[in-house]
Amino acid sequence: MARSVPPAVRTVLPWIAVWASVQAVVAVTARLVARRKNEGDESSTAIRRVQGVGGVELHPTNPKLTRVRVDLVMAGGVLDLSRLPRVPGGIDVTIRAFMGGMAVQVPPGWRVWWQFRGMGGMGADGPVVRTKDEAGADLRLHVVAVMGGVGIESGS
Repeated sequence: MARSVPPAVRTVLPWIAVWASVQAVVAVTARLVARRKNEGDESSTAIRRVQGVGGVELHPTNPKLTRVRVDLVMAGGVLDLSRLPRVPGGIDVTIRAFMGGMAVQVPPGWRVWWQFRGMGGMGADGPVVRTKDEAGADLRLHVVAVMGGVGIESGS
C-alpha cells in the first residue's frame, strides 16, 4: 500500500533543498577563494583568512604581528591575542562578516580602538579598555558586518 506525502511536507521540502544548496555553494566558493587568499600562519607577522560555513580559530604567536584580516560568510571565528606582548605600533585587525561573528580575545590592559559599520553588533566585556586614540591603540579593529557581529573579551 503506497503512502502519500502530506501537503505540509511537500511545501517544506523545496525550501529545505534550496537552503542545503545555498549552504553547499557558499562552502565550496569560500573554500576556492580561501585557497587563493589565505596568507600566513600563526607564526607570521600578517595573517589573512577566508571562511565560509564553519569556523576558524587563530592563536597568533609572533610578537611582531602587525595585521590580521578575516572574512566570514555564514561562519564564526575566534582570534586569540591573549598570549601576545604589546606590539610597538599596535595590531590592525580587519573583520568582514556576513551572517557570521567573531570573538577577539585581548590581554588585560590593552587599549582597543574600533570602528564598526553595517547591520549587526559589536560589544566588549567590562575589563576591555577602549580608547579614542586610534594611533596609540594596542589593537585597532575595523569591522564591517551584515547580520553579524564581533565581541571583544579581555582576560583577567
